[in-house]
Amino acid sequence: MTVTPAWAKASAILQHQHPPELMHVTPQWAWGGATGAGVRVAVIDSGIDAEHPALEGCIDQSAAVCFELGADGEVVPATGPHTDAYGHGTACASIIHQLAPGATITSLRVLGSNNTGKVGQFVAALAWAIDHGYDVINLSLGTRLRDWALTFHELCDRAYFGNSLVVTAANNRNTPSYPSLYASALSVACNTTADPFRYHANPQPPTEFLARGIDIEVAWRDLGYSRVTGNSFAAPHLAGIAALIRSKHPGLRPFQLKSALWACAANVRGDEPLDVAGRVSRTRTIAAVGARGTATTAAIRAR
Repeated sequence: MTVTPAWAKASAILQHQHPPELMHVTPQWAWGGATGAGVRVAVIDSGIDAEHPALEGCIDQSAAVCFELGADGEVVPATGPHTDAYGHGTACASIIHQLAPGATITSLRVLGSNNTGKVGQFVAALAWAIDHGYDVINLSLGTRLRDWALTFHELCDRAYFGNSLVVTAANNRNTPSYPSLYASALSVACNTTADPFRYHANPQPPTEFLARGIDIEVAWRDLGYSRVTGNSFAAPHLAGIAALIRSKHPGLRPFQLKSALWACAANVRGDEPLDVAGRVSRTRTIAAVGARGTATTAAIRAR
């Protein structure tokens, strides 16, 4: 009697109906006509100003969770509507909504008014998003602490096998950060394009893709707008496009989504040479009344 090894599956289960050849994966095939409808995106950040007119009611406030620290240092999740403590999360959500207006976005708040938080909050929010089966998880933040590297590695693998695509921003400084180093996540840095749909595959990983993130106007807290630069704002461009692809092709797994994104990159299609740019994060705030001021934002960090 032959003993079947663990994890074995019958060949019939692995059949795929009409798989496209990679050379035929074009932007039109990947997301042409899609709006993101039916796709749920989790934004792990500083919160989202759900009433901002730029978001057009796309935020699922009933599913929002704020991951706060209790008196004993334990992370305490509080479900329900909350505000944006800084503005960064609203910016990321507005980019995703611009690209995938039909997607539903959920805020998982882990950052405070100084745009920083504890790593435990970040871990709890990422685990929550994975356990609740979000199609795309946007992480425009990370940590440089190696003590947490294995935890994030395990979480990203769990997301990958659980069919959640984790999109994460590379650190704005030339230093390792987690989880942007992992192959099971999709890591993004800036290029200089002004077209939100024009992005590049990076031939020098671990940052896999380069997307719009230089001097762009985004929604901000208190119904305002900001002009920003940073890898934080490149990541939601890929998250938004991934939401479009998942909307049109809901059966694709994370590795297939990555392959489709790679095939549709401007430099892979031969549209133009690779364009690499973006290291320092800058924010210029534009108040809701239209007055302009300046502010400096450090790289997002979880401590």
